[in-house]
This record gives sequence, C-alpha cells and structure tokens, in this order.
Amino acid sequence: MKNMKKVLFVAALLAFTFSTFAQTFDLGIKAGINSQKITTDHPSASGYTFSDFKSDAKMGFNIGAFARIGGSKLYLQPELLYSVKKGSTDLAIGTSPSGGLTTGTYTQSVDVNSIQVPLLLGYKLLDLKLASIRAFTGPAMSVIMKSSQIKLTNSGGVAVDPALYNPDTFKNNVWNWQLGAGADVGPLVFDVRYEWGLSNVSDGDATKIGFVNKGNILTFSLGYKFF
Repeated sequence: MKNMKKVLFVAALLAFTFSTFAQTFDLGIKAGINSQKITTDHPSASGYTFSDFKSDAKMGFNIGAFARIGGSKLYLQPELLYSVKKGSTDLAIGTSPSGGLTTGTYTQSVDVNSIQVPLLLGYKLLDLKLASIRAFTGPAMSVIMKSSQIKLTNSGGVAVDPALYNPDTFKNNVWNWQLGAGADVGPLVFDVRYEWGLSNVSDGDATKIGFVNKGNILTFSLGYKFF
C-alpha cells in the first residue's frame, strides 16, 4: 500500500507539473480486454525434475479511468485501472520424491487481480479536426490483490493439495512497460498496447513446488472522454 501511495503521489505531481504548461485537459473512462501469456520458470525444488513447459494465452479484462494532459502534440496520460489477468502453463514432472506429487502432466493456472497505475507519455502522429492518431509508451505499476491465486491441477483436472506446492507467492507490486498506439474519434478513444513484464508476478519456493511467473500482455480498450 505504501508503494501504491508513492506512485499515486508521483503521478499526481507529474500531472500537476504537466498541466501547468498544458493547453488541454481531458478526463475519461475506459474498459478493455487483455490476452496474457505467462512465462514460467521454477526454482530447484529438491527431488523434482520438470520438463515441457508450454504456456497458453488467456483472456482477462480491465476497467477504470484516465486523464490526458498536454499540448497540441505531446501529452501525459495517467490511468487508474482494475485489472484481471489470467494465464496457464502445462508442464511434466519426470521424477518426484516419495510423499510428493506423482510423475505426469500438470497445469498451473494463474489469476492475477490488481490495481494498475500506468503513466504514459504520448505523441499525436496525425491530428485532424474530428480524429487523431497517437503513439504512447511508459511504465505501469500494479498492486497485486489478495484475491489473486495460483492453482495446480493434474491431467484429470483435479486440484493438487496446496501442501505439496506453493499457491501464495505473489509479489506485493509488479512493474511492467507499455507501448502502444491509438485513435481518437470525437469523444471515443481506441487503444491497442503491448505490455512487457519488468518484474516477476510471483516467485517460487524451493521447499515446495514453486514457480517464477512473468506476464506479457496484449490489450485492446475503448474509452470515452467527458471533456
């Protein structure tokens, strides 16, 4: 929570500074869908041999508000979003110690619920009377919520006993980098962006079956500017 307050303070300070010299100020709401692919690795859990990691992209969503402060070309866009991201990884356990998981194929499912604060710097590539085309980039900090979860299931879809693996290894906050483009048509705002994970969403526990997860996300969103 302290990190969240720091990010909000910095975003507000930058927005205030930028608005001092800005010619325009817009507020709006937005919602979108995202497709996340989890990159998974594992620590050296004693006695286990892992292989055949295969990640699949899963659909999630985000919803929230944004501000846009700037001049005729350059602008700053802070956002505050509630984000739900999902991912899954199939893996095989070749050998396992007694009393643990048996050998076979398993699926790790990751549901990440967070409050995300992107801070984007944009540039209007084409500015017409009723429409404009933009490009933007910037960091995004996410505060992971307690409702996030990691689940491990066997090939039959049965959940593995959490005592055999670590389902609660999420970081308190995660940093990503976003790059994208968009178009404004009147009050409507269309965006597409790609997000790279700069830090792990979760870290593994070498005393159990644990995984290191980092997400890459493609997002499409639609927004509405009130003024």
